[in-house]
Amino acid sequence: MENHSDIAIIGCGPAGAVAGALLAVRGYSVIIFDRDSHPRHHIGESLLPASMSILQSIGMDSHYMQAHHQGKYGARFFDPVANRLEVFGFALPGQGVEPPTFNVMRETFDLQLRDVAQQRGCVIHENTAITDVEEEQSPVKLHSESGQTYCCNFLIDATGAAAVLAKKLRCREVLPDFGRLAIYNYFTNIPTTESADPFERQYLTMHLIANGWIWFIPLRDGSTSVGVVLKREAIEKNVDLPGQFWAAVKQSPTLYDRLSRSTPLAAYRAASDYSYQCDQKVGLHHLLIGDAAGFLDPIFSSGVHLAITSAARAADGIDALLRRGEPAALRQYQADMDAGLRVFRAFVERFYQRDLVRNLFFSADKNPVMRTAIINILAGHVWDLSNPLIAMLQANKPAEIRRVGVASAQLEGQQAGPAASYREANVTTL
Repeated sequence: MENHSDIAIIGCGPAGAVAGALLAVRGYSVIIFDRDSHPRHHIGESLLPASMSILQSIGMDSHYMQAHHQGKYGARFFDPVANRLEVFGFALPGQGVEPPTFNVMRETFDLQLRDVAQQRGCVIHENTAITDVEEEQSPVKLHSESGQTYCCNFLIDATGAAAVLAKKLRCREVLPDFGRLAIYNYFTNIPTTESADPFERQYLTMHLIANGWIWFIPLRDGSTSVGVVLKREAIEKNVDLPGQFWAAVKQSPTLYDRLSRSTPLAAYRAASDYSYQCDQKVGLHHLLIGDAAGFLDPIFSSGVHLAITSAARAADGIDALLRRGEPAALRQYQADMDAGLRVFRAFVERFYQRDLVRNLFFSADKNPVMRTAIINILAGHVWDLSNPLIAMLQANKPAEIRRVGVASAQLEGQQAGPAASYREANVTTL
């Protein structure tokens, strides 16, 4: 039948491209529609180690990634009030170890993923907006802005924040208590001091400020993505984007000094009201992946990781449905993604309880078990039920999380000891 495919995907960002590639290599005919074209700008430049095996499975292994993107060895949290830095390393830089993950220029990364999907056999239609979907019937019908009708046996919504199906089905809920506004730019020629940290560019650094935080993400071309994320109460009325940005950065004086002597590369951009979740991720003939299924505050870089992971889990579920007639696989997909989002959401909620995060993150050296638990979540391993911190987050027990010393005694009976992770000796270079 003309214009008919086994699987249609709306959206060719990381989620749609990865899902398409994985399904095409299993023998399905896959068509992907995107209302725009690549390359295109997008934030969300920080990948997590738990995503790397999926990327490797579609041909983007560590060697490939190192040739195009900035290696990342961990995440650092800096409290400018206490002038204290805490480092959570996935591996040690400077010792010949391959980067466990990467910071990426999304224009480049997303284009590479699109090309991989195409090479694996996906038919991709860019600049093709899908304006209406009849998802309750089989075959599913998709109607384009140009008047074309396409049919498929199964539909994947990978439309990102546009959340086409979630909005149509009215199952999209905005999460009010996370960051409400992100303002960002790219900087080059950021000066260093005499005691500059030689490994700064191998990490993502997050600065804690009142009612928000700041990201500092080095990229392979020598530029650095810097963004401030503000809660509603920190947003000043009648202040333009640069004014909001610099008012926030001033809360981290050393960073303010360095950035004020650097070169911004573009106009200041903003994203707002972006934290939401969808409680209905699957239907009889469709499912939602990536940001179309939900997006949280970007503090722990969950966006691209959940996009890539949801794409892989969706491909498994759809394959089980279409090849073996197992509709339970779709329910399992929903349960799995809900569980992962719950862990990240609970982690983000605790982060905005600033006294708690200081106890949790900045007391980790006193508790090696808790440090390992935090690192595993930061690495994206949010489905590991053997992680004691995940059990606490799932059970919603802030008291146990806050009392790090008590938790240490509870977690497998291990005694606190020195942390085996790389730590910078001087934090003044931030």
